Amino acid sequence: MDFLQGFNTKNRLFFFITAVLGFIGFCISLGRVAVDPILADSFYNSDSLFFSVIYQELFLKPGANFLISLDGFGWTPALYFFPDLVQYFALRTIFLSLENSAWELTHLSYSAFQWIFLLFGIIFLLQKLTKEKISYENTSLVLTFGFFIGIILILFKQDLFVFLPGFHGGNLAVLCWAWGFFYQWEGSNSKRDFILVAGMVFLFSLSDLLFIPYFLIPFLGLHLLDWLFKERSIHRLQKIAYTYFPVFLGIVTSRIVFQILRKNNFVFFPGTAAPKKIGEAIASWEWENFFHSFSYLCKENWIYLILIILFFVVLKFLPKKEGRENLNKPAYLFLILGIIVPFVFLVYGFIFGLTGRAGIQGIDRYFGEILLGFLGIGIICILRISDIPVAKFVLGALFSLGILFGIYSSYSKGLGLIHYPTKIACLDELAEKYNWKRGVASFWYVRPMRIFSKKDLEPDDYLYDLMLFYWQNNLKWFERENPPYTFAIIDGVDEKIVREKLGEPISVSYCDKIPIYTFGNPEKSLKFVKENQGKIDIWKFSTSRY
Repeated sequence: MDFLQGFNTKNRLFFFITAVLGFIGFCISLGRVAVDPILADSFYNSDSLFFSVIYQELFLKPGANFLISLDGFGWTPALYFFPDLVQYFALRTIFLSLENSAWELTHLSYSAFQWIFLLFGIIFLLQKLTKEKISYENTSLVLTFGFFIGIILILFKQDLFVFLPGFHGGNLAVLCWAWGFFYQWEGSNSKRDFILVAGMVFLFSLSDLLFIPYFLIPFLGLHLLDWLFKERSIHRLQKIAYTYFPVFLGIVTSRIVFQILRKNNFVFFPGTAAPKKIGEAIASWEWENFFHSFSYLCKENWIYLILIILFFVVLKFLPKKEGRENLNKPAYLFLILGIIVPFVFLVYGFIFGLTGRAGIQGIDRYFGEILLGFLGIGIICILRISDIPVAKFVLGALFSLGILFGIYSSYSKGLGLIHYPTKIACLDELAEKYNWKRGVASFWYVRPMRIFSKKDLEPDDYLYDLMLFYWQNNLKWFERENPPYTFAIIDGVDEKIVREKLGEPISVSYCDKIPIYTFGNPEKSLKFVKENQGKIDIWKFSTSRY
């Protein structure tokens, strides 16, 4: 007995070490972000810095006021309230006392937290569906596998949206938790679980509309299969309908609240893209574009798709340990999520004309369910294989070797924390030389400069023809008369219109071969701002926002 106890202790220690090694390796791989330009551009681009600018305006600017500073903000179509916004604000507040690297630590810790939250969500779901506790060793092995996949994604610069705020990655992180609590409600029918499910669905679907098909299609598919092959009766359909009542209550409530938010005069919530009428969309359907997008979808995700199908087939042939039949249900769940849901999205986009004339141009974050489907069914496969003790140790050893290689690769290429790209450093030098404060720039410059400039530069976000860009900006920025516009980055804006609105530049400088104009005509700047005020007044009147 003492020998067996000692063996079990060593067993648990081995898998604990592999999980800790995986976590350390994942954190080290995040250290590549600051020194790898491609990773840095993904982690710290304008889209991913939206919450950073919101936090800066609400809490860090001189005279910031939580309510007043929000007035006039233009949000994103997806609200991203939870978990993205809450999680980001909480982490940024933790690093509030740091003078340097606070933004970088917030972003990187957000990435680590969201990935860990996603992995534990899968474990939570599997425990609910199988109705058995996953052992300590198997949990450690699953986490090791998850960290190993995370390292691969970062080092190969793939699907980075899953680590970032405001990229629909929060949907993936909360989905398995929502499924788990829904299954708990299905078994208990308690008031507490009813309220919990309705509340979660309300919050998540309000935050991101993509949550609804992610959540509904796989579980509806499971219930349909169950009804077709087990119990085809009216009573069973009634029971299923009752089970989904808190889900539909949460969805309907979220849509009502969303419409109320859209009509408010304080913060501008643009809403989602309006689909074409179905008759018009079908009439303009082009099979060539559809098959192009379908092939592009498969090409971009072929590894995941093949592995999902391969793992599912392997699960069918693996010997079943007594009590492990319950793993079939989550396997089908992740199969539907990874294979069926993306195809439904693709067809929906074409039917309602949301993909553009040439079909889908970019996949990544809108089809993140494929990645989650791969992770989920891969973890199920690992749990089944781990019933063989030798195989469990082999997997642990292989994952550990992969993680060690990832650590070596990250360390050998260099690690860093502070993000201060040469372009922003160049702009800061020019700002000090010419006493810049406020300028004109295009979307991809504005938020990185506002967050990472050491000279507190405040460029405003304009479209190519210098029309106002409302999305992710505050209308009050465009209406300010002071400080005047003193520079313009001629990349993504029309040079002729810039000269027309702000006058001839008194000097032309260059950062990474991009021309930067310096202006010294406050009268021209004031006239330009007055034009902005007129455009905003017309827009407010046309949208009944006075």
